Amino acid sequence: MILDNSDVMYRHLVQGVVDYAIYMLRPDGIVANWNAGAQRAKGYTQEEIVGRHFSCFYSAEDQAAGLPQHGLDTARDKGRFEAEGWRLRKDGSTFWAHVVIDAICDDNGVLIGYAKVTRDNTERRERELQLLKAKELAEHYNAELTSTSSFLEAVVSHIPSCVLVLDGVSRSILLANRQAEATFGGSRADMQGKTAQQCLPAPVCEFFERLTNEALRSDGGMREEEEELATARGTRTLRTKTLVFHSNDPRSRYVLLISDDVTDENAAHAQVRYMAHHDTLTGMPNRRLFREQLLKALNSRGGDRTTAVLCLDLDNFKSVNDTLGHPYGDELLRLLAKRLPKSLREQDTLARLGGDEFAVVLPNIGKKDDVRQMAERLIDAVRQPFEIDGHTVPISVSIGIALAESQDTSADHLLRYADMALYEAKRNGRNCLAFFKPEMETAALKRHEVEMDLRQAIMFQQLQLHYQPIMDVSHVRIVGREALMRWQHPVKGLIMPIDFIPIAEETGLIHELGAFTLHEACVEAMRWDDHETVAVNLSASQFTNGALVSLVESALTQSGLPARRLELEITESVLLANSAANLNTLNRLKALGVKVALDDFGTGYSSLGYLRSFEFDKIKIDKSFTQDVESSKEALAIIRAINGIGRSLDIPTTAEGVETTEQLDRLTQEGCSHFQGYLLGRPVSHDTPSDESV
Repeated sequence: MILDNSDVMYRHLVQGVVDYAIYMLRPDGIVANWNAGAQRAKGYTQEEIVGRHFSCFYSAEDQAAGLPQHGLDTARDKGRFEAEGWRLRKDGSTFWAHVVIDAICDDNGVLIGYAKVTRDNTERRERELQLLKAKELAEHYNAELTSTSSFLEAVVSHIPSCVLVLDGVSRSILLANRQAEATFGGSRADMQGKTAQQCLPAPVCEFFERLTNEALRSDGGMREEEEELATARGTRTLRTKTLVFHSNDPRSRYVLLISDDVTDENAAHAQVRYMAHHDTLTGMPNRRLFREQLLKALNSRGGDRTTAVLCLDLDNFKSVNDTLGHPYGDELLRLLAKRLPKSLREQDTLARLGGDEFAVVLPNIGKKDDVRQMAERLIDAVRQPFEIDGHTVPISVSIGIALAESQDTSADHLLRYADMALYEAKRNGRNCLAFFKPEMETAALKRHEVEMDLRQAIMFQQLQLHYQPIMDVSHVRIVGREALMRWQHPVKGLIMPIDFIPIAEETGLIHELGAFTLHEACVEAMRWDDHETVAVNLSASQFTNGALVSLVESALTQSGLPARRLELEITESVLLANSAANLNTLNRLKALGVKVALDDFGTGYSSLGYLRSFEFDKIKIDKSFTQDVESSKEALAIIRAINGIGRSLDIPTTAEGVETTEQLDRLTQEGCSHFQGYLLGRPVSHDTPSDESV
C-alpha cells in the first residue's frame, strides 16, 4: 500500500518541533511531508522538497556507496535504522546528523512508509572533537605538568556533563564541576565537603543516594540509569553513570557520578511511547509504566477488592553473568520475560525495574490466598531450567508481597513494603515468598540505624580487633591468633560481629571493614614471635571487590609481615557464590605466599568437593562438632572423618570452640593438630592483658 494520506499520519508527529527534522517517506524513499525543524535543518521549504527522493541529503560518494537505500532496507528488515554522519543542506553546506528511520506498517504488516527524525549534532560533535584534542594534548605534555591534580580538575571543570565524586564512607562531595553548579544550583565551594543531603535538591539527592548504594554494594563495573528530576533549570531528565574506584590506597573507595541532560534527546522521540515505557532488553514494561499501572490500580479500588505488589529478584543471577557471560544473562532475562506472564492474569502488569529485579501489579484482588497462589506459580515457573545455546541454566526467584490493606497506602509505600518482604524472603533462604508485616519496617529502620552508626564507627575509629590464640598439640605453645572484630559504640557499648557484619555485607561496608582488619592485623602480628600466624576471615561479599588481591598485598607490604604468617579463612560460601571467579582470586592470593584455611568445615553442602578444587593449607572443624564430641556419636564420627581426610591430604586440622578439658583431651586423641577456644584463651585486644576475658 502506497502512503497516499501522509497528512493524516503526519499529525502523529510533533509538527511544531524546530530542533528536529521530522518527516515521512514513502516506501520508495520519496519525501511525503516536511516540518519546520526539517526546513531549519536542511534549508528546503515544503514546496521545494516534497516529492523528491531523500537521497538528495547525501553526498555523491554516499549515494554511490548505497547508503540511502541501506538505511531504508535496514529499517524495513529490522524495524529501525539509526546512524550518524555528514548530510547536505540545500546551500551545499554539511552538518553532522543523528538519523533515525522507523518503518511503518499497516495492521496487516504491509510497509506503508517510513518516519524519519534527524537532529543537527554538529555542535556536539565539535565538542567531542575538542575534548579528544584536549586529551591528546594532555597526553603529549603530561611529562611537563607540575601538578597533575590541578590539570585534571581543570579538564573535569570544562566537561559538558555534571561530574560529582563522593567519598564511599562519609558520602561527602569531594569534587563538583561547573556543569554540576549550573544544573543543581549553588557553587562548587558550597558543595565540596558536604553530603548530598546538605546541598542538593531532595529528589536529586534520593536518586544519587540510590545509585551510590547500588554501586558500593557491587563494587564493580559502570552502572547507568535515567531519572526525571527537578533541577535549577527546571524538570530535566538526567542519564547518570556511576562507577566505584579506588585510589592508590586500596582501602579507600570513591564513587564517580556523571550526569548528562538528555531531556531534549528523549523529547524528540516522545511520539514512540513504547520506547519510553518498556525495557529495551526484554520488551517488558519498565519502572515508569509499572508506576503508572500501580497508581491506576490503587485509584480503581472499590468494595472488598484491593491491589497487591510483588517484588521479584533472581537468586544468584550474578553467577550466570560471571560464569557464562553477560550475553547469556541477557538471554535468560528475555526468556523470563516470555515465561513469567503465562502465570499471571491479563490485567496484571509484570515489569523489569532494572538488572534482575522485577515487579508485578496485581489489581482487583479478592483474597490474600489468591496472591499467594500466583506468587507460587511464578516461583514454580522460574524453577524450571532454561536452555540457552546448549547450556542448561538453573535459576530460582525470591518474592516479596505487599497488599494495599488501607485506602491511605500510597504507591511508594506499597513498593517499599514489597521490597522489605523481598529482603525477608532472601533472608529465609531464597527461592520462597514472604508477605510484608509491620515489624519488617521496624527491622528495616533498625538496620538503617545500624548502617548509619557503622559509617560513623568507620570514620571515627570505633572498631578494634581482638585476637584469640591458637595452640598446637602441646596445648601450651601459641602458633597463631585469629583476628576478631569488636565495635565499641559510644552509647550502646560493645557490639558483637553477628549484629553488624550481615548489615555491612548488605550495604557494601564490608569492604571497608575488611581493609581495616587486614591492615590492622598484619601490623599487630609484627609484634609477635616470628613463628606465629594471624588469621583473618574473608566473607563471600569481599570477593566482589576487584581490589581484594592488591588489598592483601598492600597490607603485607605496609606492615612488613611475611606472607607465610598471614592466614586467610574462608567458608565454602565463597566458592558457592561464584566458584570459577573466586577460585581464580584464591589462586592469586595463594601466589602471594599467604595461607588459606577452609573454615566451618563439615557444615556445608559440598566441602569435600572444594578440597579437590583448591589446595587448602588448613581445615577448621566447626565448633558445633567440637562441643558435641563427648555426647554425640555423629559428631565424633564426623571429626574422625575430617581428621582422616586431613592426614590423607597432609592438611592440618584445627578444632574450634574448645571449652572443656574433656573436649580437649578427646580431640587430641582423635588426631586434631591445633586447638582454639575459651578453654585455651578468649579473644583480647592487643593492649589487654592475656588473662583478661572479653
